[in-house]
Amino acid sequence: MQVRHRLAHHVVDEHERAGTVRRGLDGALEPLRERLAASIEPDGQVADRAAPSLAAARAKKREVESDLKRRLTQMLGRYADLLQGQYYTEREGRYVLPVRSDAHLPVEGIVLGSSSSGGTLFVEPRELSELGNRLRLAEAEAAREEARVLGLLSTQVGELADPCEEAFFACIVADLCRAAARWAAETHSVVVELDAEPVLDLKRSRHPLLLLAEGEVIANDIRLPEHGALIISGPNAGGKTVALKTLGLVAWMARAGLPVPVDAESRLGFFEPVLCDIGDEQSIARSLSTFSAHVQSLARIVSAAGPSALVLLDEVAAGTDPEEGAALAAAVLEALVERGASVAVTTHYERLKELAAEHPRFENASVGFDFESMAPTFRLLLGAAGASSALAVAARHGLSEQILRRAHALLPQHAVDREHMLREIGGERAALERLRAEAELDRTRQRELIAELEAERHAFRQQAAREADREVAELRASVRSARKELETIRKELRKGGENRAELRELERGVSRIAAQVAIGSPLVARDDPPPRAADGPERAIALRVGQTVRHRTLGTQGELLELVDTDTARVLLGQMKLTVKVSELVVLGGGSAKSSVNTKRKPRSATSPKPLAQAHRSQDNTLDLRGERAEAAETLVDAFIDRMLGGGEPVGFVLHGHGTGALKALVREQLGRSSYIEHSRPAEPGEGGDAFTVFWLRD
Repeated sequence: MQVRHRLAHHVVDEHERAGTVRRGLDGALEPLRERLAASIEPDGQVADRAAPSLAAARAKKREVESDLKRRLTQMLGRYADLLQGQYYTEREGRYVLPVRSDAHLPVEGIVLGSSSSGGTLFVEPRELSELGNRLRLAEAEAAREEARVLGLLSTQVGELADPCEEAFFACIVADLCRAAARWAAETHSVVVELDAEPVLDLKRSRHPLLLLAEGEVIANDIRLPEHGALIISGPNAGGKTVALKTLGLVAWMARAGLPVPVDAESRLGFFEPVLCDIGDEQSIARSLSTFSAHVQSLARIVSAAGPSALVLLDEVAAGTDPEEGAALAAAVLEALVERGASVAVTTHYERLKELAAEHPRFENASVGFDFESMAPTFRLLLGAAGASSALAVAARHGLSEQILRRAHALLPQHAVDREHMLREIGGERAALERLRAEAELDRTRQRELIAELEAERHAFRQQAAREADREVAELRASVRSARKELETIRKELRKGGENRAELRELERGVSRIAAQVAIGSPLVARDDPPPRAADGPERAIALRVGQTVRHRTLGTQGELLELVDTDTARVLLGQMKLTVKVSELVVLGGGSAKSSVNTKRKPRSATSPKPLAQAHRSQDNTLDLRGERAEAAETLVDAFIDRMLGGGEPVGFVLHGHGTGALKALVREQLGRSSYIEHSRPAEPGEGGDAFTVFWLRD
């Protein structure tokens, strides 16, 4: 009855607390929540809609910034011959142009930095200084307005500190519930509805700490007689203490409202208090031996035990004369049961095993021992006493056979007979348990095999994908190396060399390797269908420079750049220039000659920049560097540029975030000095804002 009242008061208290939080949320906190949601963006930034003055300040800032960028774009064309590239960037919060260090004097302005090599000076043109100052002032005004808005919001939160605190603790309770749910899912634990009576009947219970160790955990049924005692016997190191601790931990977890590692059919009451004497508390300082320390604990436990108490005793009354210790243990258990406590004890005393066989409120249980393998089974068997098997355990731990034979001869006959009987019973129970386990294993084996097969299949696919990626990377590296060698030979030829045969052979080698990593090659992802040729019939007509052609083997189309000789031609397939056989090319409809044989395209004039492609950000053309270190970021940017070149993408985005600004500056400087980059700049607000840098690749 006392437990019922305590549970009822607990439920009422929690209900009232939840009602207080709910009333706070419905009353004062809901308008505050709406105000915060309207003022703060999901990423934590203050929204323009938080205040009209903030929106106006930011609009003015954007207007000045737009004017400044427009002027910078005009200067890119005016100073094209003096710049390292067609882009502008930021230094110390000011917009600057990348001026060559040998030509900075014609660009009047303030030098705000230089590149690591010293070849580029970052200059703020003098004619932009006034706009730059206006931009800094507009930024300062926007920052002041943002701080003012945050101050007002903080004041409103402070005025509602008590409801906010209630909501905060409600969140803590929710977090605790989530943690309990995760524990239940990971350990297959369940929430057991507490009985009003102090009953404990656990089905397939597992020790909670052993579950966290991720080893094999034996599940056991444990049942305590109501207001009685469970006597657990069996060999040392067989799991008696583990069963005892499982009872205590499950009882405490249920008291705390946590899911417990048992089956749902289990029954569990609310025990108050839970009293334990487990382990050795001997103390030289307090003049306590093992036995005297246990006796002191027993005295405290007996005085505190009552009808709703759970008492757990490990090796009760051990450490003294066996006859006297057994008598004392029996008397203590009878006293505890008379007080109405539920008791579980571990013991090697035969007198306690006999007491459990005779007394209606006592029950035997034992942990198993496999005498064939000479190892414990850790399974708890209810209803039968267990042999201590001291000699068998001693043999398992290395005691000599001569000593064990002598010890066996010294045993009285009744002890030998009892040990033999208990061993036979234990063997029969073990055989039945093995049969049950085998039947259970047969029922689950098929599901396990299917799961293993699926896992192996998944692992094989992943390994195959990794090997393919590695081979592609090696081939691309070979292509880059061959290109460098080809460029070296070309430079020698321009100086008057005669090694044209070697040049042609090297070009063919590059083409062979490049064909293996080109679009449509065997290394293309298996799930991607090969590119289709342009609609229309293939026409076997004479080849002319500028025609649109398709490569028969690769299945890709491109442009004919040059007829090297009657059997060989150079074509542009995607971003790759290949030397191929004329017989492998087919002219497609719509191709038109641009020039006669051996006519090459003229390079673009440096003074007439090509219009840049539209910048549209997607997952495929974006590199996320947030959280990366500087050294790793440089490597990732180089690899990203290589991938973009190989994929034919004209525009790329690098997401570096804001942070301290160091990573942003590093990325923009690296992109600015790359020979593969036509132009780079901070992303516009519609493209992601200053957290991104956008760049265009050279043709």
